[in-house]
Amino acid sequence: MGCFSFLCKESGLPVASSSYDGDACRLFLLKDGKVIEEMKGHYDSYGRVFKDAKMEEPFEWSMEWGEVCDLMFDEDERNGIAVVLEQYWERKVPTTRSHGDPNQGWGRNNGGGVKIKEPYHKVY
Repeated sequence: MGCFSFLCKESGLPVASSSYDGDACRLFLLKDGKVIEEMKGHYDSYGRVFKDAKMEEPFEWSMEWGEVCDLMFDEDERNGIAVVLEQYWERKVPTTRSHGDPNQGWGRNNGGGVKIKEPYHKVY
């Protein structure tokens, strides 16, 4: 699986990750503009978040990775992954996917030092 990087839907800032740690964020897997799965945690560079503070193992989407990729590259922007940096989360659930980060998530962290103590993964 290759690295994927996104711009925050609220701030427009890149969601940074070194693959060993990352910005605190929320990921929403969208299909037809509706959230079908959600993750909250520190971004892992691969379209997921880490399960805990050790940042050793990520959550996995419940659907096959190929299906997630199909949604991410679908012509309909209501399909794919939308990301919001936790620092900018205002309880506004996105209905369109995030744009990709041209710098591939490398660079300074934009999460404002926010730490997520209880990461989660929900399937709707």
